[in-house]
Amino acid sequence: MRLKLTYASKRSFLASLILSFLLAFTTANANDLPTQLKGHGGPIKSISISPDGERVLTASFDYSIIHWDITGAEARILHRLEGHDAAVNDAIFLPGRKKAVSVSDDGTLGIWDLEAGTLIQRIDAPQDKVLDIAVSSDGKLAAVARWDETVRLYDLDLQLELAVLKGHRGNVNSVVFSRDDRFLYSASYDGQILEWDVETFRMLRPVYRHGWGINTLALLKDDRLMFGGLDGTVAAVDIEQAERVVDFAKRERPIQSVKVSKDGALAAFGDGTGQIQVFAADSGKQIETAEVTYGPVWDFDFVSGTNQIYHVGLDDFATRWQISPRKLNQNQAELPRRFQVRDSSDPGELEFQRKCSVCHTLVEDGANRAGPTLFKVFGRKAGTLPGYKYSKALLDSDIIWNEETIGLLFDEGPDKIVPGTKMPIQRLKQIERREDLIRFLKTATQPTE
Repeated sequence: MRLKLTYASKRSFLASLILSFLLAFTTANANDLPTQLKGHGGPIKSISISPDGERVLTASFDYSIIHWDITGAEARILHRLEGHDAAVNDAIFLPGRKKAVSVSDDGTLGIWDLEAGTLIQRIDAPQDKVLDIAVSSDGKLAAVARWDETVRLYDLDLQLELAVLKGHRGNVNSVVFSRDDRFLYSASYDGQILEWDVETFRMLRPVYRHGWGINTLALLKDDRLMFGGLDGTVAAVDIEQAERVVDFAKRERPIQSVKVSKDGALAAFGDGTGQIQVFAADSGKQIETAEVTYGPVWDFDFVSGTNQIYHVGLDDFATRWQISPRKLNQNQAELPRRFQVRDSSDPGELEFQRKCSVCHTLVEDGANRAGPTLFKVFGRKAGTLPGYKYSKALLDSDIIWNEETIGLLFDEGPDKIVPGTKMPIQRLKQIERREDLIRFLKTATQPTE
C-alpha cells in the first residue's frame, strides 16, 4: 500500500512548491545558529528544541542533561542538569512552563526547574530502562515508555504516579498523546500500537499491528501516527480507521527516530546508518535526504522558523544540518571514535577502548564522562575522586582499586561487586583478556616522568 490521499494532486503540487519556497526563504536566518552543541562527555541519546527555537535540551549517556541557549553564533550552556544515576534517554520541555522532564536507564522520571537549573523531584519506579517520554499539551501529565512492558502515567503537578498501563508483550519504546490529550498511544517491540484512555487508564484497542517491533512514534496532522520499525519501515497509520495509509520509506536498517516539525508541515526519520530523510508530512513526498553522521541517528529535532535540524547519536555533541538547499556540516567527529579503534597492537588497549573509553578518560585533566577519570586509579579508594558525583553504593564502599578488585569487577560484574552502583554491566570472563586490560590500565593510568 503506497498512498491513500483525499486531496487533489494539484493541491499537493502547490503545497510542495510553497514548502520548497519556505525552506529556501528561511536559510538566511539560520546561518547564525550554532554549528554544534559541545559539552557532553558521552554519546547523546535525545534532543528537544523549544517551540520558539531558542533553547535546547540534550540528554546523554554521561548521566546529564544540558540546557542550551542557541540564540547566538556559539551555543551557550545555561545549566547542566544532574540527578539521574544512569544514562538519560529523553528530556523534553513542559509546554508553557519553565520546566522540563526526563527519563533514564535508572528507571526514574525527573522534573527540572530550568530557571534555577535544579532537580525539583525524581519519581522512582522499578529499575527498568525508560526510553521515551511524552507530555500533555497543558504540561500537567507525562507518560513514559518502559522496558518492563508497561506505560506509566504521571501527574506532574502532584509529582506522583497515576497509573501503570499493562497490555504490551514486549519492551515499550515510544509514547505520544493525542492532540486533545484524551488518548495515549504506545509502541512496543511486540509490534503493536495500542490506544489508551487517559481518564480511565484502560486499553481501548490495538490501532495497528506490525510484523516487526516498533521503535518510535510521532503524531502527524489529521489524526495520523507516523511510526518507525525495527525492520526499517516508516509509515503513517490513520487512527480512526486503524489502517496504514502512507508508506514514507523502507530501509534496510532499523529506524531510530521519527519527528514532525513544529508547524506540522515536515516529517522525517533517522536510521541506524546515519541517514535522515525529510518528507512533506501531508503527501509523503520526499524532500531531502543525507548521510548526516556515522552511526545511528538516535534523535533529531527541527528548529522552528528555519530549515534546520539538529541531530544526535554516538558523538559527544549535537550537529546542525541545513535541509534545503542541502548543506552538511563539515566538522564531524574524528573517525574512528575512541571506542571504535581497532588497529592497536596492544590487546589491553583494545579492551579499554571497547569496554571503558565511552565512560572514562585516562589523563589527569580529562573531563569526566559517564564515569570519573581513571588517572591514578590504582591504590585509590572507591568513590573518592573530587568533582565526580558517585552513587551511594560507591560512596559507602571500602573497596581499594587494585589488580585484584578491578579483576573481580570485570569477572563478576559491578552489579555483584558493588550492588546499587550506576556503573554499566561490563564483564570479561576470559582470563587472558582481563589480564591484558589490567596490565594496560596499570601503565596507562600512571603519570609519566
